[in-house]
Amino acid sequence: MAMKVLFITSTYLGDAIISSGILDQTIQNNPKARITVVAGSVPAPLFDNMPQVEKVIPLVKKKFSLHWFILWFKCLFYRWDTIIDVRGTGISYFLWTGKKYIWRSNADQDLKVHQFARWLGLKETPKNKIWVSDQDLTTAKKIFGKSKIISISPAANWDKKCWPLDYFVDLCNDLTKKGGALEGHKIAVFGAPNQKKDLQPLFDQLPDALNLVGNINLPTVAACFQLSKIFIGNDSGLMHLAAASGVRTLGLFGPSPENIYGPWGGKALYIRTPESYDQAMAKSKSGENIMKNLQVKDVTAKIGEVLKL
Repeated sequence: MAMKVLFITSTYLGDAIISSGILDQTIQNNPKARITVVAGSVPAPLFDNMPQVEKVIPLVKKKFSLHWFILWFKCLFYRWDTIIDVRGTGISYFLWTGKKYIWRSNADQDLKVHQFARWLGLKETPKNKIWVSDQDLTTAKKIFGKSKIISISPAANWDKKCWPLDYFVDLCNDLTKKGGALEGHKIAVFGAPNQKKDLQPLFDQLPDALNLVGNINLPTVAACFQLSKIFIGNDSGLMHLAAASGVRTLGLFGPSPENIYGPWGGKALYIRTPESYDQAMAKSKSGENIMKNLQVKDVTAKIGEVLKL
C-alpha cells in the first residue's frame, strides 16, 4: 500500500509557497507516496498540478473556528503514515499517524525556509516549488505574445508595505525608455482581485501596461512569471510566487523582516528602506509611509544586480 502523507500548510499565499520546498523534498524522498494537501482557498490551486497529489482540501474559514472541526472529520478516518503540519494546528494531535511533525513558532531570525528545513532534519534547504501545467504555460504565452515582459506587483496585504505607485511608474519608464536597462520591454501588472481599484492610478499613467490584476488563476500567474525577464514587487505572496517560479526577482522591503521573509531562490534579491525593520515598523505603526524613503535610483541600481544573476 502506498504511503499516505497529510501536509497542512498556511491559508496565506506567501507562507504556503515558503513551505513548498519541504513538500517537494517529501515527494522526492517518497516517490510512491500519495499526498493530501490542506491549504487556504487562495493558495490551494497551486497544488493541483503537484505529482503524487491525492487530494487538495481548501480550508475555508467558518464561524466559531468550525473549519478546524470539519477538517479533522475529513481526515479522521485515515491512517496517515506521516503528518507534516506547517500550521501547527491542534488537530494533528488527534489523528492516527506514524510520524508526526507539528510546527511551533520560535525566535529564530533566519529565513523561514531554513527553519522549516532544520525542523524536518534536512541537510540542505530545498528550493520552493511551483507546479505549472502545460496548459498554464500555453495560456501565459498567449497573454504575452511576442512581447518581452517586466512583471510587477505594486500591492500587498498592508498599505504600509507598498512602494508608492508613482515610484513604480517612474521605475518602469526609466527601465523601458530608449537606452534603459530593459528598453523595449512591456510592463505586466499582477495583483489580487480586491486590489484592482487601488491599482487603477498606475494604469492611468502606464496605459500600455498589461492589466492582469485578478484576471488569471495563480498557476497561470506562475507561468507568466516564468516567461518574464524580471519581477519587481512589494513583500507579498506574489513576490514569493515569483521567486519560486525561477524568474529574476527583486523584493521591496520596509516594515517586514527580510531576514525571515526575504525571497528565496538562486535569482532572488531584496532591497529595503534606509531604516531597519524595527525602525520602519515603529514609524509605519504611527501612520508614516516609510516605503517612500526607498528611492527609485536605488531600486534601479539593485535591478542591475538582479539582471546579472
